[in-house]
Amino acid sequence: MSDDVLHEVTRRTPGFHAWQEPHWLVHCHDAGAFVGEVGYTELAEHPEALDQLRADLRIDGHHDESELERLLTHLGEGMTAMLFRCTVCGDHLAYADAS
Repeated sequence: MSDDVLHEVTRRTPGFHAWQEPHWLVHCHDAGAFVGEVGYTELAEHPEALDQLRADLRIDGHHDESELERLLTHLGEGMTAMLFRCTVCGDHLAYADAS
């Protein structure tokens, strides 16, 4: 990410509240546009973001597929997803935020 994009996100873009340290997602070498905090229903409308979140949760140690799906379908109950949209290609990205 360029210094100009970093400056734009850190100095000129309104932030958002998160339980953990909020972080901005990047795609196509540019900062994504923050869409909002979403649950499973909203996230399921963006399969690429849901697949990416599944992969991230597996990396974080959630290897049991049934438990992983339970976590995802219960977003909003102690864990939520932060949804972003790539400003270059339009893909959606998400990360999990938990209390």
